[in-house]
Amino acid sequence: MKKRWITAVAMLLALLMLCSCGWSAPEPDVEAVPFEEMVYTRPDLSEMDALMAELNELLDGGASYRTVEAKLDECFDWYYTFSTMYALAEVYSYLDMTDNARAEEYEWISTASAAVQQAYDKLYYACAGSALADKLERRYFWEGFVEEYSDPEDSAYSDEYVALLEKESELLARYHELVAAPVINFRGEETEVYELLPGLDGWDYNDAVRVYYETYNAPLAEIFIELVRVRQAMAEQLGYDSYEQMQYEFYFERDYSPEDARGYLEQIKQDAVPFYQLLSSLDAYRQVWYDEVDEPTLYSLLSNASGEIGGEVERAFTFMSLFNLYDISVSSKKAQMSFETYFPDYEEPFLFLGASGDTEDILSFAHEFGHFCDAYVNNGAMSETIDLAEVYSQAMELLVLSRLGDSMSGEDVANIARIKAIGLADMYVQQAAFAEFEMRVYALDAEELSADKLNEIMLELSRTYGFCEKGFEWAYAMGWIDITHFFEAPFYVISYPVSSDLAMQICAMELEEEGSGMDKYLEVLPHDYTKIMELVEEGGFASPFGEGRVADAMRVMRQLYGMV
Repeated sequence: MKKRWITAVAMLLALLMLCSCGWSAPEPDVEAVPFEEMVYTRPDLSEMDALMAELNELLDGGASYRTVEAKLDECFDWYYTFSTMYALAEVYSYLDMTDNARAEEYEWISTASAAVQQAYDKLYYACAGSALADKLERRYFWEGFVEEYSDPEDSAYSDEYVALLEKESELLARYHELVAAPVINFRGEETEVYELLPGLDGWDYNDAVRVYYETYNAPLAEIFIELVRVRQAMAEQLGYDSYEQMQYEFYFERDYSPEDARGYLEQIKQDAVPFYQLLSSLDAYRQVWYDEVDEPTLYSLLSNASGEIGGEVERAFTFMSLFNLYDISVSSKKAQMSFETYFPDYEEPFLFLGASGDTEDILSFAHEFGHFCDAYVNNGAMSETIDLAEVYSQAMELLVLSRLGDSMSGEDVANIARIKAIGLADMYVQQAAFAEFEMRVYALDAEELSADKLNEIMLELSRTYGFCEKGFEWAYAMGWIDITHFFEAPFYVISYPVSSDLAMQICAMELEEEGSGMDKYLEVLPHDYTKIMELVEEGGFASPFGEGRVADAMRVMRQLYGMV
């Protein structure tokens, strides 16, 4: 999955870019804090208000640069702690979705983040409008700071925009409450879905899923539609032509455009859909098996693979292990998602795996560990765009796959390679469909939005992209409600296939010459750039948007699957 992005991400990115201490990945024996010793404490917003008032008084009163600098350090220390508490609240909430107290605390800090963003935005404008502005730009902020924050009227964080952010947080809290422990009436009994489904198979499983969709499609669609309207209003507040444009430019800071993405989707329709349909005709999913993989086995496999890769990858795994900066347990109480997050106060990443206890966990663990490595080596990697971050996670899956030979039989490794190839083909077509779903939904007028319309669009796209199975149209029509990204990270999903292109180039190197893909990964892992097209240039990769790129990726997948 993708690295988790909190509501406060835009400001956090800007703040973390201020760090100039040249932090490097710590040695395994450094003095660090284990996860179990990290304590959540609700941030005191009045303390933030007091710091801001003191700073403004210093700026208005002609205080010296050193005095103002010291107060700015206090302000940013408070913000780093707020961000750390935000990340901790998220992890604690997702570790036990049935804990109402944790859910309420996560909701509180999510909502509070809007006011915090606004306060720090005002701090920037106050500094840029002060007598110390030029000196602050040279010594404390960045080149162009004063010009960027010269006019408070340009601030994104107006009272109206903050109110929309708070409304978004409230809607997301309603979403979390609905999906935390869904209950359905299945054959006359009220049953929790997450407890029911693992004990069912075949038609019983399908029947239960259908009841779940029929029960929750409408209420979740209602929340989603409200989110769409709120987000369209956000884009209007910030002066964007569309929310899609806002997400690409303001939120994700992509260095490619929605038009580039649309061209890439056409390549997927042309080259990925036929390959996916070929796999379907071969009944590929029935040619693989999923063994039970318990937590110790999963840990051992990734530990051995990281040791085989070596370098910063091995050091990252050792650090993660020593300080328990991961949770890979199987639990019905955990959120069914996987992500990596970062605790700024501790300068430590954390890996969260929504483990299912089978073979698939190996690839999911490797994916999130790729994010962990990136964050470990690159000071949290918080200034990266999503697209760049996903390169390191997706490439890690493929490198781990090539390093399982000493831990598993050749037959089992080949099976996981086929699972990965099928998963990649599935990812290309499904995430492309999801990306087009968002493009179309956010382009609709408010009066056109309804659960039926959303279901109609998703069913149409599942057919267009070739993954709609006859007889299960109901699942493809209503199943979009299971896609967390639609609710929490709109316009994220296009990053999966786009970033996968570079990961596939690394895989192609490894398949052609053992060790070459691993060397390329270790070469480009430490970096000071933030965007995917910068990696293309610095790393000597082909552009994901070049002609024939998806066709090349499909050829690599054929090799992984074992086709000649």
